[in-house]
Parts: sequence; structure tokens; C-alpha cells
Amino acid sequence: MPPTGPYRLDRSWRKSRIAARILLRESAGRLTPRDVRLAQLLAADKGVTSRLIDQAIHGIRGRTYQLELSRRAAA
Repeated sequence: MPPTGPYRLDRSWRKSRIAARILLRESAGRLTPRDVRLAQLLAADKGVTSRLIDQAIHGIRGRTYQLELSRRAAA
């Protein structure tokens, strides 16, 4: 795993990113039983807040958008 800065070491932030990926899979219709079990565990965690999940979703979608733009420019 590549080294990361101290701001990425926060467990709540990592868990929120996982929850965001699960929510994005749900909206895409690709939810698995494992995702459901993990989502239940993350929902019970006090550190995983809706604000962090929202930030993670926007970060994931923004990264995807930037990759699309760079691919279009290269083509």
C-alpha cells in the first residue's frame, strides 16, 4: 500500500469512503449480500457520519469526472 499522509489515516474517514462506495454500488444496482452486512456495521459506527459519507461520494464522483476529462483530451 502506498504511503499516505496523516489526514488519510483517520479510521472514520476510511470507513466513510467504504460506505460511500457501497451507496454508489446500490445506486448502480450491483449490491451484494456482503455489502449489505458491511453497511449495517458501518451504520452502527458513531464515527461514520453522513457528512463524511457525503464528502467521500463527492470525492469519488469528482475523481471519475476528472479521469473522463483527461481521457477525452488524450483522444
